[in-house]
Amino acid sequence: MSETTERFFPSLKKEEYLPLFKAFSFFFFVLSSWYALRPVRNEMAIEGGIFNLPYILLAIVIVMGLVNPIYSWVVSKIKTNRIVIYCYSFFILNLVIFLIAWSFLGEQGRLWTGRAFYIWCNVYSFFVVSIFWVTVINYFNTTDAKRVFGVISAGGSLGAFFGSSFARYFSSEICGQSSISDLGPISLIFFSISCLFIAILLSRGLYSKNTINIEKKETNIIGGSSFEAFKNILKNKPIRLLALYILLWTGLSTAAWMISLTIIQDWSSDPCERTAFFSQIEQIVTPLTLIMQIFFTSYLIRTLGIIPILTLYGLFLLVAFWTYANYPTITAVLVLTVLIRVFEYGFNKPTRETIFTSLSKQDRYKSTVMMDTFVARTGDYLGGQSVTILTVFGLAIGSVAYAALPVAVLLSLIGYKAAKSAKI
Repeated sequence: MSETTERFFPSLKKEEYLPLFKAFSFFFFVLSSWYALRPVRNEMAIEGGIFNLPYILLAIVIVMGLVNPIYSWVVSKIKTNRIVIYCYSFFILNLVIFLIAWSFLGEQGRLWTGRAFYIWCNVYSFFVVSIFWVTVINYFNTTDAKRVFGVISAGGSLGAFFGSSFARYFSSEICGQSSISDLGPISLIFFSISCLFIAILLSRGLYSKNTINIEKKETNIIGGSSFEAFKNILKNKPIRLLALYILLWTGLSTAAWMISLTIIQDWSSDPCERTAFFSQIEQIVTPLTLIMQIFFTSYLIRTLGIIPILTLYGLFLLVAFWTYANYPTITAVLVLTVLIRVFEYGFNKPTRETIFTSLSKQDRYKSTVMMDTFVARTGDYLGGQSVTILTVFGLAIGSVAYAALPVAVLLSLIGYKAAKSAKI
């Protein structure tokens, strides 16, 4: 392999082929499951009223706060190779319950089930993805992560494309004949259940290779308390900075999302057209992200390091908010959403997961999930509530976008400090 080729396609050891294929396929089916449901969730957000979102986001934060100690308790008591089985089986059961509810409840029952489904989708999406990455970062060390996390992320991008394509077919070919709230769950839950079941099968064998020789029977249990993740965020500086980074990032992303939803709502009043637009975004984002992940992610992480990547996110959001303030068009929503999402999935997310590989086992299984769920959802709520409050006080959407500019600068600063404090 030439030096140039090695930069973009780092050589793999023979024993790495199978675990890399498993991790790639595992992520494919996890994101296929989620992205089939995502456009439906977005449409429900608009149908339920954009400025009701902060209250729903508050409910999500509360649910995350209640679920995280339970999750920490569960992973403290069970073997690490059982975590995916237990957690994903729980979510499959949830999907079955929603399927039954939509099939047998009346119109009023479906309304409340739809609201519950929106809340659940946010919990579901963060937990299934976070648990996937916990499994992967527990298998690959930091050096391995810099080489292969881009490839593994590409599996997720292909899965996202597959799931969103399924959803777009649904919205284009079926949605126009009936209400999305009638057909969405029934059609897509079967698909999501199947994907999650396959993901469980593929997760087998991706337990820590660092402990397998010592604990061949896989009796390793993490231990610790239910609230250990909360404590670690408070007392550990690198984890605290990463948590603050995630809080600011999700807050700004939610604010940008609410602004973009307002623009989309002004653009079209047709639910099916809006749902198809959401799916179109996913289908543009996915191939671009895939190109970045396969050809550039690993190379840039290894050559540039993590500091520029974590610092750039705030600058991207700075440009996005300025554009929304001055050019609030559907084209701006399409272009900016695509660019930000490609950067997030192609570079920022793999970089954060690379940092997580340097943490202790307890922090990998508890603190990282805590940050990806409760902290992230808290950021969502704060971002959404900020937009609502500023709007109530009479600010136009353009002015709200301007108000977010200093926070975007702060995100870049925190990203720089978090990257500097990381031990990689």
